[in-house]
Amino acid sequence: MGFLSRCSVFFNFSKSAKVLSPCIDRRSTHTRKERMPVDTEIVPQAGRLPPDEAIAFIGKLFLYLSSVVVFIFVVLPVLSGTVFPPFSALWGVFAGISPFAFGGLGIGIAIAFSILGAAWGILTTGSAISGAAIRAPDIRSKNLISIIFCEAVAIYGVILAIIMTGKMETSVAAFNDDAVYAYKVLAGGYTLFAAGLAVGVGNMACGISVGIVGSSCAIADAQNSQLFVKVLVIEIFASALGIFAVIVGILMAQKAVMA
Repeated sequence: MGFLSRCSVFFNFSKSAKVLSPCIDRRSTHTRKERMPVDTEIVPQAGRLPPDEAIAFIGKLFLYLSSVVVFIFVVLPVLSGTVFPPFSALWGVFAGISPFAFGGLGIGIAIAFSILGAAWGILTTGSAISGAAIRAPDIRSKNLISIIFCEAVAIYGVILAIIMTGKMETSVAAFNDDAVYAYKVLAGGYTLFAAGLAVGVGNMACGISVGIVGSSCAIADAQNSQLFVKVLVIEIFASALGIFAVIVGILMAQKAVMA
């Protein structure tokens, strides 16, 4: 009788264990699911990013330049008793300025604005790469091409500054019989100034554009590596803007005759 009772107890225990085993498996599976890492393929719903400060700075720069132009050509003539300045006298003022001063100012604008645009682009792209590399360290080597594009903008300004410096040669032939600058020398100074202004402003806009697109490329690459090539195409088109400015600036500088 004792043997039968022990058999019945063992049978009941094994039966209850079979009934409870699915619950134990589900509980352990639920625990394992809670300890699994977060899937990196699921993109979190992030809020809207704040606007970049480059556009606001360009707007302020345009506003300041417009204010200076209005003050010179509107406010001062009104205070002098005339609505418009006498352009014949104004031409005499410009003609009295040395064309080499215009050429030197063009060289300074070309190199300064080009370096400003390159520095701004490197600042924007470098900060984005440094921040995104914390989550995805593999993006550092690929996104260095954005830094190279920004650095190329400064090289464009250096190239044009070297070409323009080679044009800054004076001689006795630069003066007429009346000891004034010849018209071709005056035209050469104005041409160098226009070339430096075009290249400087164009490269500054190019550097800012490449920097903003490069920062977006780094963030997109950190989230999904397949987006790198697609955003890089946009960055290549943005960097081509500086090449257009340099080509026009070189053609203008080649036409300038200072001696």
